[in-house]
Amino acid sequence: SAISFFWIQMDDSMISQIFRGASAIAYFLDVICAIVFMSKGGYLGVIVSLYTIALSLFSLVAVLQQPASLVEKMNAQSEFIFEYKGRFVVDLFLALFLFGMQGFGVAMGVITLFLIIGIRFLASPFPGAFEELFRQAGGSQNYRFD
Repeated sequence: SAISFFWIQMDDSMISQIFRGASAIAYFLDVICAIVFMSKGGYLGVIVSLYTIALSLFSLVAVLQQPASLVEKMNAQSEFIFEYKGRFVVDLFLALFLFGMQGFGVAMGVITLFLIIGIRFLASPFPGAFEELFRQAGGSQNYRFD
């Protein structure tokens, strides 16, 4: 399926690339936000920031599918991150950590949740884009959105 946005004709592939790029930028900014928050000091701030950095990098690797050696290990040990429900849970925890970082963190938490929820809303009209972004639990690629 395809959609016209002003004069640009967008198909499933272009939509998935847009969301993949937007997610990668958001995860990168989540890391920056955590580093800024960590620099303010405090034991709890450092711990929350380290968790945020780890989850953001974990998700960033899954979105970009790079580096290949790390993606291979993640496929074997943490395949949930490649499925929508798994990424949703990771993004939910990530957003909760970000909400504790005031200002920039709250903004990034909202953006992170907006992206993962926005991707779900695209699933019905653009199942091909959704299939490019996520695999279904159990390895099947037959999505149903009833």
